[in-house]
Parts: sequence; C-alpha cells; structure tokens
Amino acid sequence: RVAADAGAQAMTDVSDGLLADLGHMAAASGVLMDLDTLLLRDDIEAVTPAAVAADVEPLPLVLAGGEDHALVACFPGSLPAGWRRIGVVRAGAPGVLVDGREWSGPLGWQSF
Repeated sequence: RVAADAGAQAMTDVSDGLLADLGHMAAASGVLMDLDTLLLRDDIEAVTPAAVAADVEPLPLVLAGGEDHALVACFPGSLPAGWRRIGVVRAGAPGVLVDGREWSGPLGWQSF
C-alpha cells in the first residue's frame, strides 16, 4: 500500500531472482534498468558468509538468487519510507544492466 501511495509505476516480487524479475518488468514496461552494485553492498555483505561456505561469489547470489519474496518497484520521485534505491531506469532497449554493462552470469530461476 505504501508503494502505491508513493506512486509506484511498476512493482513485482523478487522470487525468481532480482535480474530475472526485473527483466520481466523491463520487458513489460519497455525500459532499460541499470542496477548499481554499490547500492547492493549490504545485500552482498549479508550473503558473503554463505558464499564463502559454498565456494561461490556473493554477487551472483544477490542478482540471481531467488525465493526472497521481497518487492522491487519503480518510483517517479522520492522513495517512501522502508524502500531504498538499487538502480535507475533509463531510456534504451528493454533489459537490465549491472553497473552499466550486460550481466554474463546467471539471471535467476527460469521455469520454462
């Protein structure tokens, strides 16, 4: 409800992975989204112990891991309380970039 009241223009849950779910949103909205890994630093730090234990890099877990069931939304202006910026929406061919570049790693869960 807070997101709707703040003018969220698009929103989805992040259950299949951030990149996969943002990819669906970008395609449906006809926009280019650009994630900023500096803004994901807390998430990266949170999964680092698990990544070390599994001998994998933490960033792909943040970008492509699923079953979080968090929400991600696009707002036209200021973010409402409880939300934080993780990137920007840009003009361009629909898709999702990471730090201005195409991501070559996993995107998330693909059911088909």
